[in-house]
Parts: sequence; C-alpha cells; structure tokens
Amino acid sequence: MILAAVLFFLVGLHLPKAFTLLYVALLVCAIQVRQSKPLINAALPAYWRWSFLGLSLFSIVYLGIMLYWGFASPVGSGFLDCISALVLPAGCFWVGLRLPLLGRATTTKLLLAYGLGSLLYVLAALFVARHPWWALDQIFPAEIITPWGVPKVVNVRSIEQNGILALALLPSALLLAVKPAVPARAGSFVIGGAGLLGLHAVLSLNGRLGFLALVLALVPLLAVALHTRQSWSRSLVAATVGGTVLMVTLMGRNPAFQGSLAGNFCDERFGIYAGFLQHLGKGLMGGHQIAVSSFRCDGKTPFAFGDGAPGSLTMVHNVVLDIYNDAGFLPVLFLLIALVPALLAILRGFWSLSIRGMWDWQWSVRWSWFVVLLTQWLFQPLLYGDGLLYYLSFLVLGLLAAEFALVCSKGNADPQPQSTLSA
Repeated sequence: MILAAVLFFLVGLHLPKAFTLLYVALLVCAIQVRQSKPLINAALPAYWRWSFLGLSLFSIVYLGIMLYWGFASPVGSGFLDCISALVLPAGCFWVGLRLPLLGRATTTKLLLAYGLGSLLYVLAALFVARHPWWALDQIFPAEIITPWGVPKVVNVRSIEQNGILALALLPSALLLAVKPAVPARAGSFVIGGAGLLGLHAVLSLNGRLGFLALVLALVPLLAVALHTRQSWSRSLVAATVGGTVLMVTLMGRNPAFQGSLAGNFCDERFGIYAGFLQHLGKGLMGGHQIAVSSFRCDGKTPFAFGDGAPGSLTMVHNVVLDIYNDAGFLPVLFLLIALVPALLAILRGFWSLSIRGMWDWQWSVRWSWFVVLLTQWLFQPLLYGDGLLYYLSFLVLGLLAAEFALVCSKGNADPQPQSTLSA
C-alpha cells in the first residue's frame, strides 16, 4: 500500500490535480481490497445499507437542486464538480467500509500520509506569504497566498484546517513516546514535531478551532491514565498538563484568543445559527431564501447573513446548514439518515475503548481525525472551504464504522483481517 500512502500524501498537498489524485487513490484502495479476501457481512455495521442509500440519495437530490437554482453547472470546469458531488460521498463511504481489511496499521499510515501532506501545504503557504520568509511572527487574520493552484488568494479559514489536523495528533505522539521501542519513539518525535508545526500554523492564521480540536483530542488520555497503573501514566498526565499550560500561554499571545477573552468567548456565528434555525421554514427548497440580522460581540455593530449587503456572510459556517441554505430540507434529511446512525455507533465505540482501557496511539490518530472533522463540520463551511477534506470525511466515517464493527465482532481493539474471513 505504499502507492496508496503516496497518493494520500499528494492529495493532502492540495496540488492542482488533487481531485484527480483522490479518484486514483480511491481506485488503488479499491483494487487492493478487491485482491484481498472480502469482509464477512457480520463485520460490516448493521446500518451500512441505510447509510450508503442515504448518501446516494443525498448526492442525487443535492446536485439536482443545485442545478435547478443555478448554483452548479455541468459546463466546463463545473462538470468535474458535479461528478464529485454525485459520486464521492457514497463512493468514499464505501471504500472506507472496506479499508479495514487491509489492516489497522495500513489505514493509520493513510491517515498520517494525508495529514503530513496537508501540513506541508499550509507551511508552504506561510512560506510564500511571508516577507521575508523567516518572519515567523507575521500573522494572517484574513487572507493568504496559496503556494500553488487557483485561486491565488484564499480566506485563511480555507487553509487553517490543514494545520489543525497536525496539531490534533499531538496526543498520539504522547502515547508513542511512552513505548520502550526505538521505532515507536522515533515515530513520536516525527508526529510531535508535526504537531508543533501545526500549532505554529494555527497561531499564524489567527485561528481558534485548532485549540478546541486539541482539547477534545486530549480528553481520552484521562481515561488512559485512570486505567493504567504503570508509572508512565503519571508522566503522561504530567506531560499533558504541562502541554496544556504551554498551549494556554501561547494562546494568550494570539490576537484571536485575546479577542475571545475580551468578548467572553463570544462568537458571532452562534447568533447567525440561532437566527437561521428560526427561519428554516423560509428555505425549505433552498435557493438562499434565508436572511438573518444579528450583532457582533460588542452588541452594537450590525452583523448579517444572506442579505446581500457588503460585509455580510454568504455561508452559515456549518456544513449541514449550508447545504440546507443551498438545497433545502430534502438533501439534509437524506444526509442525516446516513450520518446519524454511523456517528452514534462511532461515539459509542470510542467511549467503549476508552473506559475499557483499550486505547492506543492508533485509536488516538482516529479520534484526532474525528474531532477535527466534527469541529470543521460544525463551525466552518468545509464543503466550500476544503472540498477534499469534506469528501474524505465520508471515507473516514466508513472506515471508523467498519473498524468498530470488527472490534465488536472480534472482541479486541485491533481489527486486523483474519484468514478465516470469507464472503
């Protein structure tokens, strides 16, 4: 699976042909799975057909309504976007369901390969945008130059998540650091170094969501300490506390965090969310029919969504609500039918592993991915900010759903394929 890992790395770099590379990566993974012995039906989650059908219907209905309103076009470069919207949600989910057959170590490498590529992408953007390039204290609160591809300038929130993913992997580095084996400690050094670079990227882009993702990623370490009587668990907790103190110190120097403190952690998005939810009836069929008026955190400055005025928001900054704003309730209904059973099963699986003392660094990698995707779906227009990560979220959803199904069927935390599995 070296080829697949290389492809995931290149996709993470967000190269100009990244979507083509994503299709190739999915094809390579599907071929590898096809050449392996297939999973037995009992190893797949019981709800997988509902999720797959829900995603398929979601894609069809969503694309159809987007074409009706003129928000999408099958002409020119928009043709590939239409194909991706139609094929990738269910396709990525299906490939994700089959990936556990290749082994947990292999799928972990794929996740880390994408994370490394995305980190290099955001670091390259910072390198290009800084003048001079070694001015590490320069902060970009609004826009940043991209190192390659189009558009040449993007909103920093469209690139920040690439650093957040590396930052959220720091707990995995801590779990690797306590292992006696030299390769494990070397891996800890690499992942930890990437996490610190991710921290630098988040601070440089004036971000806040990265710190929320990191805090959520650290939560399972408390359960690890409670279930482990070895001395290293105390060291792990000490390192976590020390790292948290360091993080808070660095955050205190971050303008975005200082602004949050000044506004009692106020965020204008919550006012937009509340107003949007109150007017859902106006946008049952989509078409950007909902407009919301609110105020910024000072309580005086007007802040609006969807009214067309200069400076007003054009996206809700929540993936599900953005889809509702575009295409109405029907695609959202099919999307929730697909996502809710899988999300509940995945959360139960993570909870079960943590309270049973079966947590390890590879599960930590998966949990970090999960919390990054969760925060991005909840608080960012990921569908438009980073389409690659949006579609990969369906692959990660299928991967986690299938891995927890295997854990339940085998009764241990290492869902490796067995030679006894058959069709």
